[in-house]
Amino acid sequence: MDAKTILVIDDCEDDRYVIRRLLRENNANWSIQEAESGEYGVEIFNEVKVDAVLLDYSLPGSDGLHTLNQIKQSQPFIPIVMLTGQGSEKVAVESIKSGASDYICKSGLTHYSLSRAIGNAIESMQLQRKIAEQNKELAQFAHVLAHDLKQPANAVLKMGQLIINKFSDDIPKEVLGKLHLMSESSLQMYQLINALVSYTQLDLQTGPLVEPTDFNLCIEQALTNLSSEVSSRSAKISFGKQPTINAIPCFIVQLFQILIENSLKYCNKQPHISITHHNDETHWYFSLQDNGIGIPPNYRKQVFDPLVRLHSSDTYQGSGLGLATAKRIINKHKGSIWIADSEGEGSCLNFSIGKGI
Repeated sequence: MDAKTILVIDDCEDDRYVIRRLLRENNANWSIQEAESGEYGVEIFNEVKVDAVLLDYSLPGSDGLHTLNQIKQSQPFIPIVMLTGQGSEKVAVESIKSGASDYICKSGLTHYSLSRAIGNAIESMQLQRKIAEQNKELAQFAHVLAHDLKQPANAVLKMGQLIINKFSDDIPKEVLGKLHLMSESSLQMYQLINALVSYTQLDLQTGPLVEPTDFNLCIEQALTNLSSEVSSRSAKISFGKQPTINAIPCFIVQLFQILIENSLKYCNKQPHISITHHNDETHWYFSLQDNGIGIPPNYRKQVFDPLVRLHSSDTYQGSGLGLATAKRIINKHKGSIWIADSEGEGSCLNFSIGKGI
């Protein structure tokens, strides 16, 4: 294997010696950096170009998962192999879920198993990086395509409306009816393209977007954006005092706007919407209860798929991308979104946001 720089983060000097000796048995040209704590390990990682990390699960002051998360936030595609003193399925699952490429028990270490774990981790991360780059290219193409389609779609919409407004008195009723149909179809197409632009844009956001986010302000902004719909329906919306948590503010506004707009749309009487929250050690949980028409249990997973519509556009207009976009926003916040049974009428939509983002 080519020359590599391996960072070993382990508080036990004897274990580091064993790992160093095993690594150099068949890889004498490898450079090995050592750290006795997670904090020092992160410092080295930020200063030295590292090809892979061997990380002890149990570190003084914090567990290895905390250090793993710090490293992954800096470089998402760095190969990390988690080490532990004794085999544990729970530790293995936690490590892989947190982003480790592999998991190995110290008691069974050999130069072969260690080199193989590192090699597999490097290959796995290279493949994941390649897939991520290809997905980003596809997302960029889809975003540009959707954005470029807006102009001709808008031109058809405006032209149809212009003909109807200027020449309606001179146009036969049958032709006028066709023009109205064309105008309505153009509007639906334009709205769908707008939704596609928003949907694809989620993959193109870069930079440190996460910051302390006041959910009260996010809900208020969403309601401002929907002020005409809220006013025309005389909707009653209550949300009490909401928390300030780490999130991406613009996405949270978009999330609440999607969910509230759905509740307004799928309600055949005066809408009543209530937003509540609670939390545990790992997540914040939010519930949005409305008094709308509800969603049948057998469709509650399907509605989060792109372009899925339970009703025709004649009954309820929409793109079929609203809840799919909401799901992608929640995925970016290390959470889940689902529809639960409602105690009364309407729907109870729930979502969670991870505390470790």
